[in-house]
Amino acid sequence: MKLLHISIISLLFTLIFNTTSFSKHLKGKSKKVHDEYLEIRIVGLPSQFDNIKIQPANDIKSLTKKLIENKNTKKIDKIIKKKSLLSVLYFDGENVVVDKKSEKIKNDTKLYSFSISKSFLSYILGNAICDGYIKSLDDKISKYVPEAKGTLYENSTFKELIDMAAGDKNFASREPGSAKLFYAVDVMGRKTTAKDYLLSSSGIKISKKTFNYNNFIADLVARAIDVSVPGGLKNLYQDFANKSGTSSEIFYLTDDNGWPLLHAYFYANREDFLRLGIQISQDWNSKTCIGDYLNKIENTKIKTHSKNEKYSGFFWFDKEISKSRHVLMLGHGGQGIYIDLEKGSVLVYHSITRDYDADKSIWRLIK
Repeated sequence: MKLLHISIISLLFTLIFNTTSFSKHLKGKSKKVHDEYLEIRIVGLPSQFDNIKIQPANDIKSLTKKLIENKNTKKIDKIIKKKSLLSVLYFDGENVVVDKKSEKIKNDTKLYSFSISKSFLSYILGNAICDGYIKSLDDKISKYVPEAKGTLYENSTFKELIDMAAGDKNFASREPGSAKLFYAVDVMGRKTTAKDYLLSSSGIKISKKTFNYNNFIADLVARAIDVSVPGGLKNLYQDFANKSGTSSEIFYLTDDNGWPLLHAYFYANREDFLRLGIQISQDWNSKTCIGDYLNKIENTKIKTHSKNEKYSGFFWFDKEISKSRHVLMLGHGGQGIYIDLEKGSVLVYHSITRDYDADKSIWRLIK
């Protein structure tokens, strides 16, 4: 099949890194190569794995549009035409005021999340706690995932996991010499499964707890929720979809053992990504259990390797893009959801690769 002419392993090698470090891996490549990568991501990868499908909401929420045109939006038009930007939607708190889309995709194209999926998973974890299926963020993962006993992660709490402060940099990190360097490459290339990867850390002791961004942690958290909630993760994501008013089917991938691959592989159409982001924004500012969870996440953020950002609960904070109180959900290669927690505005964008300056183009919309 033509879309598999690019080696799946070499492709996956380019997908595993976080946005900050490797967001420009396709910069300088031809448009043809970009188009091949896009096709593999939206068609090839989903066809290689089992999909857990979530139905559209019973009551679809309409997105009122009062579109504006100015220097910023015209600049976005040029970037979409000449670069790899695929979609930009900006909700100002009341209406969608920016709606830009590449001709490479349709409104109903199921776009990839990459690490935005981790942030959605954190929100799902909060609901599992609020529903009483998981007691608290202080619980150890081995209480819910028996396979974690005797492994590096046995005594890791949910809070440590979702802060990327679990495990050990000598086992799974981006540093050369790590015993297990590229989880996403191996699991997506079917060299391992999430369960086998977990078991490969058996007998390893933690040397130092520190911020150590890696993809496996999200899949471990996803497994814990999946086996603890009646109906599994699928039911919680269906609740999320219903609450958000999604218009179309969404889905995520699972490995050969049925363990969710939610470190990156969540799919929805462009407007439903916005609906999901709006729902999280509204819940963040609500006086509810899930609102309390999200605010706890925000109030316990930790330092990362970068001076100008913090991390907590699979969310990014304190980026130097706005003085407003904000939270970001970021995915590799130019995927993002930005929520201004003061205005209630939500900015959603997708790309093939970030070969443009988001600070001066997309993020300027929110200033």
